[in-house]
Amino acid sequence: MESGSSGISVVEIPSRGQVIPVSRESVAAFIGPAPRGPVDIPVAVRSLDEFLRRFGVPGCLSRMEFMLGQFFDSGGTLAVVVRVCRSGHRNLLRLPGPAGELRLAAANPGPLEHLRACVDYEGIAAEDRQRFNLVIHRFRSPAQPLVEEQESWAAVTVDPGGPDYIGDVLTASSLVQLQEPPPAERPTRTLGGNGAQSVRYVYSRSEWQGDNTPTDYDLIGAREAGTGLFALEQVPWLDFICLLSGVPGAPLGPVALFAAERYCRERHALLIIDPPANWTSVADVSRTQHERGFTSPNALTYFPPLRSPPELSDSSLLSAAGAIAGTLCAAGLALPGRLPLSVGRARPPPDLDEMDEFPLSRLGVNPIVHTDQARIELGGMVTLARSGGVARSWNNLRERRIALFILSSLAHYTRWAAFEAASEDLWRELRGQVGDFLAALHARGLLAGDDSREAFYVKCDTDTNGCNVAGSMRLVLIIGVALARPGDFIAFRLEQGRRGCDAVELGWQPGLALAG
Repeated sequence: MESGSSGISVVEIPSRGQVIPVSRESVAAFIGPAPRGPVDIPVAVRSLDEFLRRFGVPGCLSRMEFMLGQFFDSGGTLAVVVRVCRSGHRNLLRLPGPAGELRLAAANPGPLEHLRACVDYEGIAAEDRQRFNLVIHRFRSPAQPLVEEQESWAAVTVDPGGPDYIGDVLTASSLVQLQEPPPAERPTRTLGGNGAQSVRYVYSRSEWQGDNTPTDYDLIGAREAGTGLFALEQVPWLDFICLLSGVPGAPLGPVALFAAERYCRERHALLIIDPPANWTSVADVSRTQHERGFTSPNALTYFPPLRSPPELSDSSLLSAAGAIAGTLCAAGLALPGRLPLSVGRARPPPDLDEMDEFPLSRLGVNPIVHTDQARIELGGMVTLARSGGVARSWNNLRERRIALFILSSLAHYTRWAAFEAASEDLWRELRGQVGDFLAALHARGLLAGDDSREAFYVKCDTDTNGCNVAGSMRLVLIIGVALARPGDFIAFRLEQGRRGCDAVELGWQPGLALAG
């Protein structure tokens, strides 16, 4: 997606034979409430200023602003913001006229979406009682009426049967939409008093007093409608996802938590979770981690929580998810043992005893610690994979990041094969494309082993594809990668079909037997 984009993005399928890159810009998605801006639309931003232009209001502090500030201060370069809210209520522009009001609704919901309109008749015949010129401004606030966006519509008409009908024209507007059928005559022009030609404006206003705080269900949204979390279907790459609850200091409920974790598995991304409010000591963490059933190789959390800045109430916990996402995005795949955090205006957490760092890591919790240089750093580098079996092997955040990068890259760059008829030539081409990619990762030191046979294998032939004879439009690929020790492979089965790519983890396979 382009920086600042607010429309629907088109995800292009890479062409056949394209080299799979071994590095790319990391992307973090932030889903939650914001003061204003488009709802359920992914917007790519590359700075806090870009976020504020699209979603911020002067004098209106938001937790999303703090998270994005921390993200960019910590080295993140590309964030995708999805604003959610409970209600679709929109501010109204009421333009009076001799036959009644022309009512326009703000395209984006929320009481802080400030708009104003200007009407004139310049260049329109005096006898034409239906055509008019319309200018719409989106501005920051009544106290700071700085125009941020402007749209001009010339010679539009209130006649539904005429060319340039206002209802049809405004379908192309990103600021307003026609709320109801217009009156029979155009609205009155907005001029100064006593016939002066100075321009004045009609300002939008809110007519709804309900609660607009989103619930967990708003955050998750619906796949069919592409709302909430599922608005991210328009984004080709995802590395980290942060959900900001509607209520300050409130953790995600179990429904939202499990739905978000499942979506991260689908998208080969990592969910960053804030610690619960009852984590006030390492003993609390130990007790609740042993009691709770939630584990996931696609989620990570931390302790202790940050203290709120003076601008927020003492009872609201400030998320460190933005700082962690920015730090991990900047670090890439080669994660060290600790990473510096920039928490902006937040207060640093209380000192954590060095003796507590190892127990926290064993519990799947990343400790935030102070250093001798008066900095704070993220330690542990672990996920929440604390269960037995294969999942426990994913407790290492570096290894999980590399695996997810491989899966997302292969799902994207081998997508073209789903539209090709199965054949020996196709399978051979896929083995070459994927093998070159894994060899390049090995050369960068991201796979274990002195030679490629110890580092990875690729299998795509009659064995993996079974009955996929000529004419079939389904492709099955099996790969094994050594992330921790040479020849100690973790295997995945990827199936490309018309509806997408399914990736299934087959488990750890020690030795070199399957590589031959």
